[in-house]
Amino acid sequence: FGSSRELLHAGRALPSVARMGDSARNLVKQADQKLKGGLFSFLTGGPKYDEAIDLYQQAANQFKLSKEWQEAANCFTQCAHCAKASGSSTDEANFLQEAGNVLKRISSAEAVEQYEKAISIYNAGGRFQNSGKLLLTIAEMYEAERLQHKEVKEYYKRAAEVFELDDHGKSNFTKCNLKVAEYAAQDGDLQEAIRIFESEGEKALQNNLLQYGAKDHFFRAGILHLVGGDTVTVNLAVEKYRNMDPRFASSREGELLGALAEAFEARDVEAFVDKLRQDYDTITKLDAWKTEFLVKVKDQLQAPEGADGELDLT
Repeated sequence: FGSSRELLHAGRALPSVARMGDSARNLVKQADQKLKGGLFSFLTGGPKYDEAIDLYQQAANQFKLSKEWQEAANCFTQCAHCAKASGSSTDEANFLQEAGNVLKRISSAEAVEQYEKAISIYNAGGRFQNSGKLLLTIAEMYEAERLQHKEVKEYYKRAAEVFELDDHGKSNFTKCNLKVAEYAAQDGDLQEAIRIFESEGEKALQNNLLQYGAKDHFFRAGILHLVGGDTVTVNLAVEKYRNMDPRFASSREGELLGALAEAFEARDVEAFVDKLRQDYDTITKLDAWKTEFLVKVKDQLQAPEGADGELDLT
């Protein structure tokens, strides 16, 4: 237990936070009055948008402290209306984004509604990095909520498209583009996913800082070729990646893909499973995406009757 003085101060602190909501409502009334003006508003220049914005912002922050999220969001949307009326589209978009950030705590749908308004303004002004970041925020929010792949993929795709237009958004473009590939594969669009993985692999080879990651992109594309089930196509893909990146053949990913392709062509499920366990299960765990699709490949092979052919890659 703390001292009596500490308890006294703690007791005084609680009501101050509780009163934040009342204080915020008073600020909102003052802000509303700034917009309405008075009997002689024609002499004072009409609505005082800057002053109203300042009051609404103060109110929003106090509402946040009292955890009144909807009220805080309403204040930020009022700020956005004032900014629009005063001709500042940049501030309008920023306030809409603030409203969305607050609404995320209570309603994803309402948050996205405000984000979409901000995105339209950012795009119209050529602020593609800002709109891309918001689209990425929505994609990650939906991903965390485990919504349908189609919704998540669509926002990652939109984010990639605008990041591609921004000179400083190349790394974010790649991040989003790879997510599009992952979800495309999960939705059964293997060719689209393969195209993206191969494209990102080629791009990585042209950058000294990124070229080490090319082998992972090619490995993932190769896994999807295996899922496709055409051994000729698989072998051609393995050869293609080796020609594109001479280091791929001797890399761990390249050697594994080659061995898996051989096991798949021979319909040898035991060799397929053993190679994976030898290279990954005992050294490095495969990520969930690779595991999901390698299990799909394994399931295409005919396991011997009564054998323990279960592939535990987790």
